[in-house]
Amino acid sequence: MRKLAAVFLLLILSISGCKAPPVPPEAKKAEQQEQSLWREGAYAWAKEDFDSYRVIYEEAKKELLKENVKFVWFRNYEQVTSAFNNVLRTGEELQEHVHQIKEIKSVSIAAQLKDFERSITAFLKPTLFMNEGKPIRLILTKAELILREARLLYQRGALEKAEEKLESLSAIVKDAEDMILLALDRYFDPAQVARWRKLVKDTIFESRNKNIVVVIVSKIDRKLSLYKGRKLLSSYEIGLGHNGLDDKLYAADQATPEGRYRIIDKLPSSNYYKALLIDYPNEEDKRKFDQAKSKGAIPPGVNIGGLIEIHGGGKHSITYGCISLDNKDMDTLFRLVEVGTPVTIVGTINDMNEILLKFKGQ
Repeated sequence: MRKLAAVFLLLILSISGCKAPPVPPEAKKAEQQEQSLWREGAYAWAKEDFDSYRVIYEEAKKELLKENVKFVWFRNYEQVTSAFNNVLRTGEELQEHVHQIKEIKSVSIAAQLKDFERSITAFLKPTLFMNEGKPIRLILTKAELILREARLLYQRGALEKAEEKLESLSAIVKDAEDMILLALDRYFDPAQVARWRKLVKDTIFESRNKNIVVVIVSKIDRKLSLYKGRKLLSSYEIGLGHNGLDDKLYAADQATPEGRYRIIDKLPSSNYYKALLIDYPNEEDKRKFDQAKSKGAIPPGVNIGGLIEIHGGGKHSITYGCISLDNKDMDTLFRLVEVGTPVTIVGTINDMNEILLKFKGQ
């Protein structure tokens, strides 16, 4: 009897045109919103918020499913609509939050790109004046390539990948900076700079007292200067040894010596155009050599070396420890100096040098 009543009721309802209420459009909007948030990487940029959003979204879908399994005339989507509206509001807030995070990250990455570009450019400059700078330039070239990749990723909106590149770049640039600081370590030592200044001061004093021309070489500045008394007569750009910023200790270390020397011979013809031979090693050099040898700082079986010259061949030459000038400058120098002319070679005269200022306090 009951079955018959149910069938009769269905028949009446169907005849009367009863239809199932439509699924709330908010459900479809929420589905599209969830897909949009996923594409935007909300799961990575705001993981906790996205996880919370997914919880209320799944709850709303369960509510929808509960209504859909009911007979059509018993379905009521009021609570479902409310649940999905809550999902949409939460999603909009999440989307705005993700956009804010991305904007902050974008600004940060743009600033890092500029900072790294400035640093690499700044670090490259001193290496051009350092023969020791070749391995550093290789590192900085690698850094430039990574910077270029990071910039392209940034321009494509791949902020996370761009940030990963910048993290790896930070270590590489730091390595280059450390290598430069190691090469310049002595140049930041106040006692060493004071010693160099005294050598120059004593040489200028000798020039004034004897009214003679003297030669002053500043290695960090890559300059050879002629003085008479306190007057600067002329300056020339120079090349140095492969390890020219170091003080020479022994033969074949390819460093350029530091100290007070004299020209002991003028060679109108040599392997490198004209040349001026200086009296390296002098007594001070021999003392330094013996001290270093006793400390084990010199390889066994090597001697102190010699034959250090100021010669032609070009200011961009990398020598074995000598000082090189362009041939035209060598002609002028050769004419102005004599055997016995004092030659003082120092690391720097002025600790306000542009290269040193860049790294001071690092």
